Amino acid sequence: MSNITTMALPPEACHRIVHWTRRCDLTALCLTTKSLQKSAEIKLYEVIMSGDINVIFRACESIVSQERLGPYVRSFYLYQSARRTQTELPTRFWNMIQKALWKMRCLDVLYIDDPARANTWILNDIPKIPFQLREANFRLPWNRHIIKFLESQNKLKQFQFSGGIDEDAPQFEDGSLPDLCTFDGHLASAMQLLSLPCGLRHLRIPLDRSTNKQLLDFIPKLSTLSRTLRSLNIIHMPEELSVEAIKLISFVCPDLHYIGIIQLPMTFPHRSMVHDALLAMHNLRDLEVDVSRWSPLPNTGSMQRMLATELHTYCPSIEHIILRTGSNRTLWYFDGNEWNVRSESGQHLLIDGLWKSK
Repeated sequence: MSNITTMALPPEACHRIVHWTRRCDLTALCLTTKSLQKSAEIKLYEVIMSGDINVIFRACESIVSQERLGPYVRSFYLYQSARRTQTELPTRFWNMIQKALWKMRCLDVLYIDDPARANTWILNDIPKIPFQLREANFRLPWNRHIIKFLESQNKLKQFQFSGGIDEDAPQFEDGSLPDLCTFDGHLASAMQLLSLPCGLRHLRIPLDRSTNKQLLDFIPKLSTLSRTLRSLNIIHMPEELSVEAIKLISFVCPDLHYIGIIQLPMTFPHRSMVHDALLAMHNLRDLEVDVSRWSPLPNTGSMQRMLATELHTYCPSIEHIILRTGSNRTLWYFDGNEWNVRSESGQHLLIDGLWKSK
């Protein structure tokens, strides 16, 4: 019987070896034999993610210099680790990132966090960008480069954005982002998206002092999405706007499946106004409320169960209630007879994604 060497291993065996190899050992595996090299490289370059910009730079150098590597990249994450000093990256670095992106024709997910919030120009050469993203997350300025790039992404489904808004940023062209279903970003950016005929299903907006006063004017404009919108998550909603906001939401978008984060009033009659709004929402499944300003805080299981029961009375379709008490979040679910608290294991992962799961 002849000796079986790694040179003679069939592709199935190579795939299994690579599958069980630790990621930190993939580079060494690439150097063993040619039969293992391709499978190892595919796994090594499939997801490029590191908080070390030197690692990212070297990976991009390899992609630019070796034509076969670019199509392997499915997800690309560019950020600086919080444990490292946040520094402004040189133009030479961004030039390399741009050239590497031009090689990634199968890219699905792109995450860019630029500390300087400045280098959107790496996305401006549209004819050289070969990919159609499924998901994008940018910590960059909202400007003409971002708008033109997004207009070219016809398969984008999830988009998260945080960064400043340029006053001269253009409006989207008609027909842009036809498949977008989830958006997480500033109110001004969301306003632009409302002009598009996209079927947005999940919307999350973080408020700040400059946008708080615009919220009540923004909610009625959601009527253009009332047919498709299923979840609305408003972060940092001021208590003084909470009651008016949920009243408007229940009128404009009564078919929502998720609403959050509502500052639930402790006293009546304001709490009754929230109850009235819930009566109009027959399809609501998930409700996230903040009771951090209550005194005393409803920290005990019995108090929280009573509160969940109260809200469920006015909206019997509710299946999950998330209660925020300070920095703590507790997920309660209805089993058909009574309210139960979800075990801590994996709870926050479920809570964080609840707004975009419907």
